[in-house]
Amino acid sequence: MEDAQFLAKLHDIIIKQDREDYQAVIQREASYPYLYHLSEIRQNLVDWIPVKEGARVLECRPECGALTGKLLEKAESVTCLAEDEVHAEIIRARCKDAGSRLHICIGEPGSVLSYGDAEGDGFDLILLVGAFYRCRRALPMLREKLAADGRLFVADANRMGLRYFAGCREEYGGNCFSGVENYGGAPDAGDLPRCYTKGEYERYLREAGFGKLTFYYPYPDYKFPSCIYSDEWLPKPGELMENRRNFESDRLQLFDEGRVYDTLLAEGLFASFSNSYLIEAVRE
Repeated sequence: MEDAQFLAKLHDIIIKQDREDYQAVIQREASYPYLYHLSEIRQNLVDWIPVKEGARVLECRPECGALTGKLLEKAESVTCLAEDEVHAEIIRARCKDAGSRLHICIGEPGSVLSYGDAEGDGFDLILLVGAFYRCRRALPMLREKLAADGRLFVADANRMGLRYFAGCREEYGGNCFSGVENYGGAPDAGDLPRCYTKGEYERYLREAGFGKLTFYYPYPDYKFPSCIYSDEWLPKPGELMENRRNFESDRLQLFDEGRVYDTLLAEGLFASFSNSYLIEAVRE
């Protein structure tokens, strides 16, 4: 979580700088948090998602609004469930032209039943990006807030992603190999920062009442995706070569991930070792 000083500076930048200037800010600051919150590459995660005319979107944990503007381009209205008023103010500044199309509430996804922005037909699309461990117990509530034909999209890391075997630090704990070692066998009580395997995501979503699940594979990861694959459109041999980019922290480099990916593709194992997932879930 960013400290108050950084958030205040980010707020000031967003107020004073045009969006076209963000890349210059990223280069000048040369610091991961600015890249994470200001990079347009982040929007690749949702830019391709079909959104019907007049759609109502709920964005859970929008952080500082890196995806909110793109959602507003695609939908009639967006409701953000921000974690606190500081983040809410940054989102308002970032989306100052949205007017009444943007609604911001404060709270965790578990409090989604306490407000009425989607009374009646519900949300057409709900987006949950990152920190799935904090939100998985709220999945049944989110399901109830979906329209009859609505879709939930979940994006997060795969603890068995190839990068974590190759020496990248674990997504939330910051240690090497903690995820692939299943966090020492600690029970998943919902309070330990962690990510999950493909099977674990699938189990939690099905237990919450989501019947049809479609897995997509953001590459290199869900934070800065240059491409999003699917089971119908898998990578070709030699295509997965952007593996040394790791902006967040130092890493080890234990083997050539590109060559290992080629083997995984040949053996039909790419989905299990994808670095992260974007999951489309439809209610039963």
